[in-house]
Amino acid sequence: MRDCLRDFNNPYKRYVQFNDLVIDSADMLTSASYKQDTKTETEEYSFGHGSYYRLPRPVQFLTEAELSITLHIDYRRVPREQRKFLKSFINMQLLKGGKIWAIQDNQLLWANAFVSSFGEEYTHYKGFYSVDVDFVLPDGIWHIADRQSTYLVPYDSCNFLDEYDFREQENCADCGCINCGVAEPNKDMCWDACLEKENSLCSIYGNNGNGIENIYTIFQNCGISYKIVYDCESAKRLFNGNLGVKLSKEDVCKSVIAGRIYSRTILDSDNVEITLTGHWQNPTIQINDTTMTIDGEYDGTLKIHADGTVEYADKDCCKYEYVDLDNVHMDDYSFTIHHGENRVIVDGGCSCSSGSIYIKAEEFTN
Repeated sequence: MRDCLRDFNNPYKRYVQFNDLVIDSADMLTSASYKQDTKTETEEYSFGHGSYYRLPRPVQFLTEAELSITLHIDYRRVPREQRKFLKSFINMQLLKGGKIWAIQDNQLLWANAFVSSFGEEYTHYKGFYSVDVDFVLPDGIWHIADRQSTYLVPYDSCNFLDEYDFREQENCADCGCINCGVAEPNKDMCWDACLEKENSLCSIYGNNGNGIENIYTIFQNCGISYKIVYDCESAKRLFNGNLGVKLSKEDVCKSVIAGRIYSRTILDSDNVEITLTGHWQNPTIQINDTTMTIDGEYDGTLKIHADGTVEYADKDCCKYEYVDLDNVHMDDYSFTIHHGENRVIVDGGCSCSSGSIYIKAEEFTN
């Protein structure tokens, strides 16, 4: 009898998906080994104990990571007519670079990854296919999944080929044409086009973030699980542009927005996108210890990108144009968001005019 009992409260990562290969049960992943180093180097003291080291930042930089797993796939769950396509489907997923997904501390994480090697042993068990896979995570960091851009779609291992066109072909026929009288398979299935708010992590966790005690409990239930879909366009469609955390003027007659935003990030994040709306004269934006001033008068929407470029669209015009960089002054290379609370001050608002700032920062962990 298959053991489906799981300890939900362990702090280590639970790997649940790579590309479209869903790890749909706890016993499908029989082993996993994760290794990573920091970039901090040491140099031994010639006359003294220990070594010299230098930390360029309070938080150390990380190297690329290595992950080795063994997949133990129960093909008895797969319909007989689809088993002949199972290995091709697995190889198709492993040979593409993409996102690997994991759950840690009740948070869904993803990292960019590619397979460096994989292989199968000759020894086998009836009803199972085992494959050893070595991944490289070149970025060296994990992204905490954005709850508006991440969607969970019910998944059953019986339907693993949905949205994939695997079929028998008559290679010995005179013509390799597609028979127009035969309907193409799986065209009634969709992932991205059918996404709705109830599929998003926002709905799973709830508006206050406490909607589910442990998200892992809904995954890997003996072949019944969820397929994870990351879709920024659906987030923009369903969540008013997916602009991030919003702070607004408390009084339209004042010129300042002041407040704090909370971030779950463990590693400092400088991937910060800012949207400033309203009527502003020489707006100054301060986040923690970094300040940016944009010369000029703006009555519409300013978009400040992570690379420091700024776009502007007048409230009566939908077309964005880049602001001359000579008008953009910043005392650091980028804004930085830390774990916990972050100070935000915006000055330069015109009297008797509403104004808001939206801050969207990537959140990272290891």
